[in-house]
Amino acid sequence: MGRGISVGRGRTHIVRLLRRLWPRTLVGQILMAAALALGFAQLVNFTLLLRASDQQAMTQASAFAGGRLIFAADRAERLAARGDRPSARRRGRRVMPMLSEVPLQPDGVPQPDLALRVMEAAQANGTSFRAVRVERVDRDHVPRELRRRPGRRGSLRERMRDEAPRATEALIVSAQLPSGLWISTSAPLPVRGAPAIGWLILQTLILYLAVLVPLAFIALRVTRPLRALTRRANAFTASGTDDPLREEGPEDLRRLIAAMNAMEARVSALLGEKDVMLGAIGHDLKTPLAALRVRIESVEDDAERGRMAESIDEMVGILDDILMLARLGRSGEEMRRTDLAALAETVVEEFVDRGGAVTLSESAVPVATALRPVLVRRALRNLIGNALKYGGAARVTVLREGVDTLVRIEDGGPGIDPARIEAMFEPFARAEASRNRATGGSGLGLTIARAIARAHGGTVTLTNRVGGGLTAELRLPG
Repeated sequence: MGRGISVGRGRTHIVRLLRRLWPRTLVGQILMAAALALGFAQLVNFTLLLRASDQQAMTQASAFAGGRLIFAADRAERLAARGDRPSARRRGRRVMPMLSEVPLQPDGVPQPDLALRVMEAAQANGTSFRAVRVERVDRDHVPRELRRRPGRRGSLRERMRDEAPRATEALIVSAQLPSGLWISTSAPLPVRGAPAIGWLILQTLILYLAVLVPLAFIALRVTRPLRALTRRANAFTASGTDDPLREEGPEDLRRLIAAMNAMEARVSALLGEKDVMLGAIGHDLKTPLAALRVRIESVEDDAERGRMAESIDEMVGILDDILMLARLGRSGEEMRRTDLAALAETVVEEFVDRGGAVTLSESAVPVATALRPVLVRRALRNLIGNALKYGGAARVTVLREGVDTLVRIEDGGPGIDPARIEAMFEPFARAEASRNRATGGSGLGLTIARAIARAHGGTVTLTNRVGGGLTAELRLPG
C-alpha cells in the first residue's frame, strides 16, 4: 500500500511539473509540440541507426572471421591428415585459427543469420564446412580457450584493443571441418553507433533550425491577429466609435475577425437601444415624482410632509443609481491624466462642507494617473459616504504602491462579518443591523464603486481593521 501511494504521489508531481513547464501561449504550444515531435522522430531515427550500425558491424566482423576460417581450412585439413593434434601446436609456430576436437561453448548469444552467411561464403569459395556457429560474447567473458592463441602474442583482449580500441564485444565464429574437427576464431565488435552520434546531434540541430524557425515565423504571423483580437475584446466599450478591426491572417482568422466586428456592431446597437429605453424610463419615472413633490406642498402636517419628501428623494436617488449602473459601460467621458490626490481632496471638501468628519492625509509623492474624473469622483463619494454612515468618521489616504495608485478610506465602525464582505458588492445588498441599517441607502454604492474601478482596470476591496472598523481600498493602475 505504501509503495502504491508513493508511486501515485510521484506521478502527481510529474503531472504538475509538466503542467508548469507546458507553455501557455499558442505560439509556445505549437513550438513545443513540434519540438517534441521532432525529438521523438530523431529518437526513432537514432534507434534505427544504432540497429543498422550494429547489424553492419556484426556482418563485417563475421565476414572477417569467416574469411580467416576459409583461408585456414585447407591448412587445417592437411595438419589433421598428418595426425597433428591441437595440443601439439602450442609451440611457437605461426598457425591459423584455433583447432579443437569439440566446438567451443562461449555461452554467448547465437547469431544463426550470420552463421548462414559464413556457410554460404565458404561454399562460394569452394570450402566445405559441415556446420558453422556464430556467437556474440562480451569481452570480459571470452572463453578461456581463446584468451591466448598459439603462435600469437597477447590475449584476445589485447588484440581487441589493438584492432578496435573501443571494442567491448566480440564474435566467436566456429566451423566444423569435413574431418570433424572444429576451427575457431574471433573478431572484435566496435562500440555501436559511436561514429554516428556526432552526426546525429548535428543533424538534429540543423533539423530544429530548419523546422522551428519557419514554424515560429508562421505561428507569430497567425497569432498576431489573435493578439489584436484579444486586445480589442478587452478594450471593448460598446461605444461603437472604434473602427472595425482590420481583417488579416489566414482565412479562418479573417472570418473570426469579421464575426467579431459584426458582433461588436450588434452589441453597440443593442446597448444604444437600451440607453434610449433607460432614458425614457428615467424620464417617465422622474416626471411623476416631481409632480408628487409639488403636491406634497399642500400637506399641512410638516412632519408628514417631510417624511414624504424624504421618500421621494430616496426614490430619485435609487433611480439615479440604477441608471448610473446601467450606463456605466457606455460612459462618454474620456480618459485623461489626473492627480488622484487633488481629486480626492475635492471630494473630501464636499463632505466637510456638509459637516462630515472626513480627514485627508497629505500625499508625499505624485499620484497622477489616467482616469475618468467624473466616474472616479462618484466612486470616492460612495466609499467615503459608506464610511461616514457606518463609522461616523473617515480618514482618506492617497498613495502609490508600485505602479498602482491607491486610495484608502478607513472608518471606526463595527466592521463586517468576513463571510459577508464579498456579498456586500452585490446589487441592493445591505449590511446587517450592526452596521446601522437605519441609515438607509440604495444598496448600490459599493456595486457602482467596484464597477467604476473595473472599468479602469482596477479593484475595490473591503477589509476589517485590526483595531476595529473597516478599510475600503480603491486601486487603479498607474
